[in-house]
Amino acid sequence: MSGSASTLSALRSLLAARFPEKNRRPAGCVPTGVAAVDEALGGGLPVGRLTEVVSAVASSGGQTLLTRLIEETRVARRRIALVDGADGFAPESVSADALRHVVWVRGQDLAQALASADVLVRDGNFAVVVVDLRGCDERALRKTPSATWHRLHRATEAGATAVLVQSTGALVPAVPCRLILGRAHALASRRVERGELAAQLTVEVARGHAGLLTDGVEAQAG
Repeated sequence: MSGSASTLSALRSLLAARFPEKNRRPAGCVPTGVAAVDEALGGGLPVGRLTEVVSAVASSGGQTLLTRLIEETRVARRRIALVDGADGFAPESVSADALRHVVWVRGQDLAQALASADVLVRDGNFAVVVVDLRGCDERALRKTPSATWHRLHRATEAGATAVLVQSTGALVPAVPCRLILGRAHALASRRVERGELAAQLTVEVARGHAGLLTDGVEAQAG
């Protein structure tokens, strides 16, 4: 516990030094760069809300979404934080220039990853905070106290950050938006460009919030 506390304290100090002034943005959405996802969400990840995207570990869907999101936020000159719960992010998949606006937190364990996410969301300097829990121990994920998710929900709603949780199964309770990524058809047969992968992803809306999503709708980029 003392190690985790000192690590979180160091993270707070780093954020305070790097971003001395808050730069909150008005409510809206943050485009992901994946047309099917943005269409399903009405333009992108909703600001001030938590969105869960479910994809298989073996699928490239989640990685494609993450890569495109990093690139889109860089083009928009906005900052993104990535909490990498299982240390699975491949920075070489993103250009060095796009990485300039990324704060990458590599979790030592699940508890520390979720605590780091809470700090980053409350910091208020990021357009998006991604909490990537793909590859984390499934039993540990299922044992996450509901109070932890409730705290993250409240922190998100109180700020101007879009929060994306990536998981391999429905995980976050009472999530306003949950999408399930389908596998791109060409992945198993041949090498394709990143843009083509993003265009082939399918999205199923598994759970929605009134006025934002419609249950049972499936969207696909054309």
